Amino acid sequence: MAGLDRRVAHPARLSCLVGSRRGIALVLVLWVLTLLTVMAVGMTAAQRTETALTENQIADARFRALTDAAIAYTLFGFLNPPPAAPEVGLGTDETAAPVWLPNGAPRSWEFDGTALSIAVFNEQSRINLNQTPAPILAALMVALGVEDEAAGAIGDAILDWRDEDDLKQLNGAEDSDYEDDGRVAGAKDAPFVAVEELQQVLGMTRELYLLLAPELTVDTEGDQVEQTFASAAVLAALQGISMEEAQLQVQERDQPTLPDGQIPPAANRGGPLYRIQVREQGRTASARGMEALVEAAPGQTPPYQVRWRRFGLITASPTPLVVEDGG
Repeated sequence: MAGLDRRVAHPARLSCLVGSRRGIALVLVLWVLTLLTVMAVGMTAAQRTETALTENQIADARFRALTDAAIAYTLFGFLNPPPAAPEVGLGTDETAAPVWLPNGAPRSWEFDGTALSIAVFNEQSRINLNQTPAPILAALMVALGVEDEAAGAIGDAILDWRDEDDLKQLNGAEDSDYEDDGRVAGAKDAPFVAVEELQQVLGMTRELYLLLAPELTVDTEGDQVEQTFASAAVLAALQGISMEEAQLQVQERDQPTLPDGQIPPAANRGGPLYRIQVREQGRTASARGMEALVEAAPGQTPPYQVRWRRFGLITASPTPLVVEDGG
């Protein structure tokens, strides 16, 4: 019977075997470390995303609460009578704030450490999209820079959209025109329920809509416009004057006339419908914004009602242009 092989392995072979096992172990360790690193990076990114989302939700909720305070602050100012005009020769209070008018002029306000900009518009100073005749709508577009022919066509199309019949205005658009344009729904043949609906009218462009939206409303009754606080474009359309003349009229209207440089108290401050715009100040272009339509109800509880509000959908406000004095 053959004996057992008791020869000892060569030291070089043992060293190679041990080195090979160590190399495999090192590779496995490196793979495990890489996997753990990837998992750690993924968890960190997910944590940062969740933190950012949470912070954004908290900021949104805080801004909503701030806008509630801004609406209450604004209505407090408009429900109370403006301060009496100072008498000439008796001195003035240099710290007195100017009378707050619903002409869209922004006012800065700080609450709970946050700087806000508040602008108030008299809703009755806008043109009613459901009641105004086509020539006035066309004149408004011309004042905003639209060619006469295009303005007339879109004005007629607006009437065809809101009227109940299928009779086409001279340059308007009814169902067949919408179908030719690939819009199978056709004209609505009913009043506008929101100014945003104007974007569905045939011929309306996004650029023109952004110009028109700040001048229009569907929330007032009748076609009467309170011109005391109307924008230059609305004044130009209603009075049949040029945009330059309307801008000068707005500039003279809103200029201080009292000796202390204050705007005199106004017996008429519009209402009862006010559109309030609130924006964050000192932020980037993506700053939060809110627009609300509020109806003042003095003597009632509560003293005002918020008809609607929306966040982040504020269109460009009609900012009065500064007309340089040629002299």
